[in-house]
Amino acid sequence: MRRFHALAIALMLTMAACTSPPNGIEIVTNGETPMGPTPSTTTTATTKPRPTVPLPPPTGNIGDVKLKYLFYEAIRLSGSIVAPTIIDGRFNSTGWPTLLYRRDKSDELLDYGYVTGISISREPVTPNNDATTLLGVKIRLFKDEASAAAATEALFSLRNQLDPGESKRVETVEIPGFPAAKAYATHKNYGQSVYAETVAYLQRGPLVVRVDISQQPDVESAEILSRYLTRQFQELEHFTPTPIEQLSSLTSPFDPDGSLLKLATDKTSFNPSGSGAVFDARGAALFHSDIPAWLEIYRETGVDRFIVADSARVTRAGDDMGAKRLLDALRPELLARTDYGPPSAPSTVPNAECLQYKSGTGDDPLLTCLFQQGRYVAWVQGALSVIGQRVQDQRNRLS
Repeated sequence: MRRFHALAIALMLTMAACTSPPNGIEIVTNGETPMGPTPSTTTTATTKPRPTVPLPPPTGNIGDVKLKYLFYEAIRLSGSIVAPTIIDGRFNSTGWPTLLYRRDKSDELLDYGYVTGISISREPVTPNNDATTLLGVKIRLFKDEASAAAATEALFSLRNQLDPGESKRVETVEIPGFPAAKAYATHKNYGQSVYAETVAYLQRGPLVVRVDISQQPDVESAEILSRYLTRQFQELEHFTPTPIEQLSSLTSPFDPDGSLLKLATDKTSFNPSGSGAVFDARGAALFHSDIPAWLEIYRETGVDRFIVADSARVTRAGDDMGAKRLLDALRPELLARTDYGPPSAPSTVPNAECLQYKSGTGDDPLLTCLFQQGRYVAWVQGALSVIGQRVQDQRNRLS
C-alpha cells in the first residue's frame, strides 16, 4: 500500500515539475537511474485531512519567501543527505526518487516555521521483493531551534492520527544510542495483511531528521535506524542553514550563470525533473543515485554539470574521453531497463543508441536516444515523428 501511495506522490510531483510554476523552479526529483524521462502520467491529488490529535502551539511561519529560494536551500541541504544503501546494502533499488520539498499550503508544519526539506527512500532488489519494504530518511529545516522542537512534538503526536476507516496499533520504541529520539512502531491492517513501520524523529538545532523502515523485525528496525541517525547527523555537521532574512539572496546552486540551461533547452525557464545527481554551490556532483560506483565514475570522468529539461538530459564530463567512458557506463543500464523494448535505429537518428517504450506505442511510438557530443552525454526523449529533429537540435546546442 505504501509503495503505491509514495509512487503516486512521486508522479504527482514529477508532473508538477513539468509545468511552469510561479516564482521559478520549485521541485526536482532526484536519484533515479539516469535514463530517458518517464512517459507522461497523470494522477489525481487528494486533500489531506486536518489533524484531529492535539498539537503544540504554533510558532509562526517564515513569511513570504518565494518558492524558488526554498528550492535552492533544499539543494544545499541535499548535499548532506545519506542514501539508504549506504546504511544497509539490501536497500539498493534505483526506483525511488529523492524529493526536494516545496511548501504546501495545507501542510500543518508551516505553522511551525517550516522552511524546506528533502527525502529519499529505497526498497530492496530481490527476486521476491515485498513491495512495501522501504528504508528512508526525511530532513526538514525550520526557522529556528524552538520551532524545530515544537515541530518534532507535532510530528510525533501525529502518530496517533487515524485516517477514515483506518485501524492500527502504535507503540513507542527506543532507538539504541539516541535516548532523545521520538520513535514509535505502527502496525496497520489492510485486509488480511499487516503493514509494519518503525519511525524515529530527532531534532538538532533547526533541523529535524526522520528515519523510517518498514516490514522488518522490531529489534532489527531499531538497530538500523540507530545506524542511520548516526551517519546522517555526521553529514549534517557540514551543513549551515541560510538565515531566513538571507534566503531571498540565494542563487541557483547548480547553474549560477544560466549557461548550462541553454545547452539543454531553448526555453527561457525550466523545471528539472528526474535528475540523477545533486550538486553543491560550485556545481560539483555530490552523489549519483545511491550507488557508490556512480560516484567514482563521476569523479573519474570529471563530471561537473548535470541538467534536465522536459525531454532531454545533459551531463558534462571533464573532456571527450571522460564523456566516452560515461557513455559506456550508461549504455548497459539503458539496455537493461524493462520498460523498453529492443534497441531500435531510426534512420533520422544516426550515431545514437535508441530504445522504444513498451507502453503507449501506437502509430507514433515514444523513444529515448542516448549519445555523445564532445564532452557531453545526452539522452533525448520524443515520439518517432520528432525524435530526429530533437536529437539534432540538442547536438547543435552542444557543438
